[in-house]
Amino acid sequence: MKYTMILWPHSNARYRSETLKLAKSELNVMFARVAPEAEVSGAECLDLPAISIQTAEPLSENALRAIQRASLLYGLFETRPDGAMIPVIGRERAYLGEDLPGVLKYKGKTNELFTQLLINAGLYAGDYFAPEMPVRLYDPMCGRGTTLLVGANRGWNCTGTDVDRRDLNEGEQFLKRYLEYHRLKHAVERESLTLTGKNHAACVKFTFSDTPQNYKKGETASARMVNCDACEARNAFGAKAFHLIACDLPYGVQHASEGASIEKLLSRALPVWKKTLAPGGTIALSFNAQTLKRDRVREMMAEAEMEPMTGGAWDAFSHWVEQAVTRDIAVCRRI
Repeated sequence: MKYTMILWPHSNARYRSETLKLAKSELNVMFARVAPEAEVSGAECLDLPAISIQTAEPLSENALRAIQRASLLYGLFETRPDGAMIPVIGRERAYLGEDLPGVLKYKGKTNELFTQLLINAGLYAGDYFAPEMPVRLYDPMCGRGTTLLVGANRGWNCTGTDVDRRDLNEGEQFLKRYLEYHRLKHAVERESLTLTGKNHAACVKFTFSDTPQNYKKGETASARMVNCDACEARNAFGAKAFHLIACDLPYGVQHASEGASIEKLLSRALPVWKKTLAPGGTIALSFNAQTLKRDRVREMMAEAEMEPMTGGAWDAFSHWVEQAVTRDIAVCRRI
């Protein structure tokens, strides 16, 4: 059978030229777990970038659910021999609101569609990609919370840490306003988490649901924002707390926590983050390949006794963002 997946058009024409490569790599990573026999190739439909999917049998329910999660999906169609295109599925239903991750605008924000791609790459490298799995997601440098908002829209339990209190406050205020404006049932809790010695971290936790009925039944998701250093994750949250860690690393040379280079920060943080992962959990990192090379990131992942994903689609995520930024990703799995 033949399917055509029309891709979401990107407003930046230069970046749009990269979307086909990214979408193919993302889909190949996901299909390796749910449809290994499927053949994926580039195509064009209605002057829009598209992907052609060839299979011997109709796509399984798991494969269709994976496609619904694809970051750049606009719509999937069955393509008949006579050229007719029959709609199959659209994007996955957003748990809170489709616009949630994209409303808040600020300089340096990670594109929410790319954030979905990064999450998918990590998710399908691990053991927790089943659609019904209530994933526990962690972003160690969450800023104003784009990763948490993407995870919240999947009905997950999400945690983010950051050293910048102002960024966390802005993210907190935005989520509060969004939930109130859309009249979504929610609760807000504040607490102080114990770190090392006498150190503590301020924490705010939002608990919410997609419907009042589900909220009343206790069928909820959550987003938690914690003001602490990324290397305090083990002390703050304990061992095996998360299924997936996803983080878009700062693109410059310095990070605010200690003025250390991103490479030095990663060498300290990766062994800590590993301890917070459940067995079969994964870490997905994006970074500026002009200042930090993919091979070096994978080397540090291996030094932390994790298994880096290499070869094939895993080597095909590098893409242009702007003059000083060529973004790439690296993913590893807790063995």
